[in-house]
Amino acid sequence: MLGLLKKKMRVNTLVAVCPDREGVAVAQIRRDHNVPPLLELCHYQALDTTQQAKAGLQKLVKSAQLDRSLCISLVELDDYSLVMVEAPEVQPEEMVAAVRWRIKDLIDFDVNDAVIDVFAVPDTKAGVNKTMVYAVIGRATEVRQRIEKLLVAGLQLEVVDIPELALRNIAALLPEDVAGVAMIYIGQDKGLITITRQQTLYLSRRFANGVNALPNTLMQNDDQDDIENWLDGIIVEIQRSLDYYDSHFSLPPVSSLIITPLSRELPGVARYMSEQLDIPARMLDVATLIDTEQELNSQLQSQCILAIGAALRSESPTP
Repeated sequence: MLGLLKKKMRVNTLVAVCPDREGVAVAQIRRDHNVPPLLELCHYQALDTTQQAKAGLQKLVKSAQLDRSLCISLVELDDYSLVMVEAPEVQPEEMVAAVRWRIKDLIDFDVNDAVIDVFAVPDTKAGVNKTMVYAVIGRATEVRQRIEKLLVAGLQLEVVDIPELALRNIAALLPEDVAGVAMIYIGQDKGLITITRQQTLYLSRRFANGVNALPNTLMQNDDQDDIENWLDGIIVEIQRSLDYYDSHFSLPPVSSLIITPLSRELPGVARYMSEQLDIPARMLDVATLIDTEQELNSQLQSQCILAIGAALRSESPTP
């Protein structure tokens, strides 16, 4: 609290600062009553080494006055697991401790070194008596290192969240979310599929087919066969996710597929996915969902899409 008294804090704003192995993505969202969210800042800064990353982050925080807003960050996909487990029959305040012992055989490190959080899984098909929860499991040392890096940079860190919920926050703004929507995030090295409906996360699945898995020859020409061969592996994971959703939840099938912006222009991605999955698909343009004070090209959106989603979190308190 002392830190909040030393400077005039921005109200109704949340800044997401999300370092990765190549740089840091920043998105600052302002929320006011009865108007769309406003993206006040969207920026990606490449950083080369650990030392440069530390100094660069501190400089960025100071120059953009990011320390005047409450901050949220995300753990990277490689740094945690998300597993669905049967909820122990305990009081809500005892849930995390009970789940800790339930998942100890599902991780490859000592459960005492794990940081764990849980959130509810929506009810499954009628007649199934089991209540399920999602358990988020990370190594405590890695989570602490991320927190320390952000605090040392001067940020007012409020929450460390996960990419699945960042995508959920974006999906909640889509008209397709009313009937159920699958979102596809394709990063440089891996990607993520989420299925949400009416602002609730039902399912997530990761895949290893990132943009870097594209053939080197594609750098010289956009060969449609190479693009489609690359997409086939992703489509298999999407189909498995859709099948699981249909078989485990008493809900109509997902109505549409939304693909977040890619780090390079690839022709025919949405069309090919739609044809193979027999479901409407389109590329996302964040500028159609929220107001923005700067131009958002596809490259910047691809770099900052998870940060934008994190900054759209609405549960965070306002100072």
